[in-house]
Amino acid sequence: MMSSSAFLESKLSLKLGSPLLPVNKLAQLRLDQAIRPLVVCFVTLLGLLVLGLAGSQSLTAQESSEIAEKTELSIARPPRPETPYEVVKTELIFDVTRQKAMTILRQTIKNTGQVPLEMDYMVPLPLNGTVNGLTLVSNGKEMVGEVLDKAAAWEIYQSIVSRLKDPALLEYAGRGMFRSRIFPIDPGKESTLDLSIDYLLPKEDGRVDINFPLAGSLTNGRKIGLQEIIVKIDGDEAGGFYSPLGDLDVKSDGSSTTLTYAVKDAEPLRSFQLSYREEADSMGGLILSHRPDPSEDGYFLFLAEPSSSLDSEPIMAKTVVFCLDVSGSMSGHKIVQAKAALNFVLDRLNPEDSFDLVEFSSRAKAWRPELEAMNEENRLAAKNYVKSLREGGSTNISEALAKSLSLVTGTNPSYLIFLTDGEATIGEMDERKLVQISRENNPNQKTRIFSFGLGHDVNARLLDALAIESRGQATFVGVSEDIEEKVSSFFSKMAYPALIKPELKINRQVNRLLPAALPDLFRGSQLVLVGRYAESGEAAFSLTGLEGEKEVRFEYKANLADGPVEGGEFIARLWAQRRIAEIIEEIDQSQSSQPNKELVEELTGLSKRYGIMTPYTSFLAVESEMVVSEDQMRQRTADNLAALDGFVGEAANAQREAKGILAASPRPEQTFEEMEQFQSIDKYAAPGSVSLPEVLGNRVFFRKADQLIESSLTENDLKNVQTVTQFSPEYFELAQKMPAEDLIVLTRKETVVFQFQGVNYQIKNS
Repeated sequence: MMSSSAFLESKLSLKLGSPLLPVNKLAQLRLDQAIRPLVVCFVTLLGLLVLGLAGSQSLTAQESSEIAEKTELSIARPPRPETPYEVVKTELIFDVTRQKAMTILRQTIKNTGQVPLEMDYMVPLPLNGTVNGLTLVSNGKEMVGEVLDKAAAWEIYQSIVSRLKDPALLEYAGRGMFRSRIFPIDPGKESTLDLSIDYLLPKEDGRVDINFPLAGSLTNGRKIGLQEIIVKIDGDEAGGFYSPLGDLDVKSDGSSTTLTYAVKDAEPLRSFQLSYREEADSMGGLILSHRPDPSEDGYFLFLAEPSSSLDSEPIMAKTVVFCLDVSGSMSGHKIVQAKAALNFVLDRLNPEDSFDLVEFSSRAKAWRPELEAMNEENRLAAKNYVKSLREGGSTNISEALAKSLSLVTGTNPSYLIFLTDGEATIGEMDERKLVQISRENNPNQKTRIFSFGLGHDVNARLLDALAIESRGQATFVGVSEDIEEKVSSFFSKMAYPALIKPELKINRQVNRLLPAALPDLFRGSQLVLVGRYAESGEAAFSLTGLEGEKEVRFEYKANLADGPVEGGEFIARLWAQRRIAEIIEEIDQSQSSQPNKELVEELTGLSKRYGIMTPYTSFLAVESEMVVSEDQMRQRTADNLAALDGFVGEAANAQREAKGILAASPRPEQTFEEMEQFQSIDKYAAPGSVSLPEVLGNRVFFRKADQLIESSLTENDLKNVQTVTQFSPEYFELAQKMPAEDLIVLTRKETVVFQFQGVNYQIKNS
């Protein structure tokens, strides 16, 4: 294993960034004695990171109190001026061998003011880590630091919060702390701080976890120039990677795996979590669980993905039928792009694959009467046939579906790529009957239908139903979008099937598994399933499916949590998001202009409780109205859902695309950002000024005027609140009573209203 310095200087571009959180402090100027009392300024820079504490010498609470006394300001603190510094870059780098992680935290700060800066640098510490080095590149000086235990750290946290009026530190109360004082950073200069920590990563049932809370409020809302996170894991046995932060770039060279993440000019990340399996397995599996309320069912996340160490050969042979609409409306740019997309697919079929082509307008016609093997002769013949296609005639979807599905024979995984730009205008035109035709010609969901709707004239509900019925997927291509790009992107993902018709069995009482019907698993993709469990404790998961004609089985074990897990709140939100998508799908396929009242009530409750915003429930965040009016919320939800009765046009396409994102996104934090692209849905959302909900730990808040109100509170609750002023003795007394995962609620600058132990609190600024 390479040394700490060698690893850093190897210039691996693995960037796993964790935003540090500063609070700053202008160094007391050493000026003439006569004017010195008049120019005492403080700006404290606080870097916050969660890392372990084991075997390090600690200070007592009494010793920490003495440290706190030394930092007392000699004058009353004036209103805080604009802090004269910027965080140029933060880097968090892990070099992992087995469970041992050599970790380096690096932050570069620039003094943008006119006087030297002093930094009071503090890093909260969890278990299983040891600080082994600190290097500051500033005027050639290297600083030393102290390790404080939990009691000593609390004294420091409370002292700084009280005097600097910065409640964000309370999020870390109850943790140990590493502290170092650094001086000076000269005006206009940059200083880089490297903190080196040896970290023993926790492991359970073959799963390894990295969990770093990363609060960003201490930067006073300012953005960080560059945040990078890098994880390098030695060996070739790691897999099944999952992070709720977002997609990480994963690369493997056979001897190690590197995961990277980078974001520029962004707010400091609030947290970074990564879980993965350490054991080698051709189907990496990962199980995470969270039970925020022991009196209710817990939540679990099951993830499986093919090993990234597989070679480039196809896993199994497949059958692909491409069904192309060549009716008159496809003339011009559409048919040109569609042909290019079809050629892309033909160029990427493997010698083991079989295929056929179907064109349809007023009638449907197959290129060959039966499936052909993919060889160079057939590839060239098929491409010449595509070149000869001409558009014209009506749109006979019923005959196209029947003809395409009837071609599929054999036991290979089968896929129908169905591309059209319009509604059925001849043959069977009733969408329910068209779905029935698809079902009758596709027994046991043998063929997955991947439908592509071009433009705004397609029957979006039909294409959505065809895909769902067969465990496929519907994609809608806008007027200005590239058809070839959408089809080629899709086919690149499904080119190598890894597990067909997967099923999951669990030896525990579980419910609400989502999705109910698991999709096929392809190389480079992940199977993400969420559900709820009644019984905590050891559980066995068995994933079965087909590799060609052979049935395979993968076994996994997990200990389902009996209480809340740090950082596990995203699992509950992910489950709620999937359940919301399922409800919307049920309402959509009912084709009723009056949505089922029970479903509307459940959807509204889930959206409010978990802070999941959709095009149908975004009114929950309208600032100008009370967010707690249940009757009003249900009525608005029903009105918005009624728009699903539409099935043609820009809004109909956008609704189905958004619904698909809700059902498929593996990370709830990304969902709303992804759905923002569907601007045409706005007409169905509530009017007024809309803002997103804020998720603080396990709690969800909605903003009304200058207040954050917990989503579970009612109008009656708001009439009976106990006001607590920030930084008062009552404020710190409440902080000491609250669990660590709830302390973030006390860190906001605005007024916050929430419930704790049956009491409704209103935290107001001092």
